[in-house]
Amino acid sequence: MLSSLFTRRTDAQDPALCWTPPGTTVAQRYRNTLGPLEGAIVLVYTSASDRSSAHAAACLGCTYRAAHNDRRVRLEETEAADLANAHAAHCRAINRGLLPAIPDDDAAAEIVRSRLQSKRPHGTSAHPVHLTDFLEDRVDLQRDDDFIKQAMFEIARTEGHFLKAAPAYSGSTGTWFLVQPHPPRK
Repeated sequence: MLSSLFTRRTDAQDPALCWTPPGTTVAQRYRNTLGPLEGAIVLVYTSASDRSSAHAAACLGCTYRAAHNDRRVRLEETEAADLANAHAAHCRAINRGLLPAIPDDDAAAEIVRSRLQSKRPHGTSAHPVHLTDFLEDRVDLQRDDDFIKQAMFEIARTEGHFLKAAPAYSGSTGTWFLVQPHPPRK
């Protein structure tokens, strides 16, 4: 037969199966099968420059994000994998083959500001900010550490009552960022 002379082309591979958000290192991927349709992909990842063992899980089909356990402790890879697997087993989002859109710089800076706002303490002492505080937002941000630092520098410059930047240690070249507490109620 003539049809045997032509090789069959494989279906186009889902781009989400290999996609890694900029600024992250994906350690594992989970996917649920929903009958004839494939379920969304759940990533287990850490930031690309992270030297700690902090990981997060994020579903590409819905809004599920996890970077802490029930005790508000940062996730290790095994914990993040367990959460990702459990979410993939129950998520009913359908994979549409679309990757999350990259936000423009203003929208990404607003994501950084929103995360800082969520860290704003009540009381009198400031809260130190670490790059791992943004781990949960990495899939939505799609930016590296340098962008996050620059966004925080800009917020500290324009909103000093909200975020302060200070030298890390004497003789060090790093910077501490401190989210200032809410103003006292009158």
